Amino acid sequence: MTALVRLRLAAFLCTGRALAPVLAGLVALGILYGGGRAQPAEAYGVSAVVLLPVLAWQTKILLDVEPDGQRRLVRVLVGPAREYAAGLLAAALAALVTVAVAMVFPWLVGGVSGPVDPGDRSVPVGIAIGVWAHLLALPAAVALSALASRASTESAGYGVAVLAVGGVGAVVLGAA
Repeated sequence: MTALVRLRLAAFLCTGRALAPVLAGLVALGILYGGGRAQPAEAYGVSAVVLLPVLAWQTKILLDVEPDGQRRLVRVLVGPAREYAAGLLAAALAALVTVAVAMVFPWLVGGVSGPVDPGDRSVPVGIAIGVWAHLLALPAAVALSALASRASTESAGYGVAVLAVGGVGAVVLGAA
């Protein structure tokens, strides 16, 4: 299983397909935090909602990075359940890295305000809420992308349609 996860992550990184969602996430976070300083809980809550479509897109790319022939060979060798589980685990690991960047990024660009007085506990509480919000968005994004992957939809076009409708629906309806 570890080798399959490493294979997926290596293919995702070495082919350069990781670059587009990373840039989109950084642009979205830059726009979000470029408007001024906010309290951590508020900033991270909005960040989790904004990043849900980016995480879903990143996961779909990672799940679809292998050529179909290679995917079929892996399924024959290890079975469909282990192949699919390895893809989901690789996607979750990649999404955790993106979430870690999203947690650090606002402090680097000055988008989050610090405590007003030394006894103020709003920053640690806000960070905890931010971690929780991002970790809630992560399984939703991975699940949406699993439904939109080529293995599930049999077509790249249907996969993009599922991803777009699900991502926009999650943001509009506040399901994240």
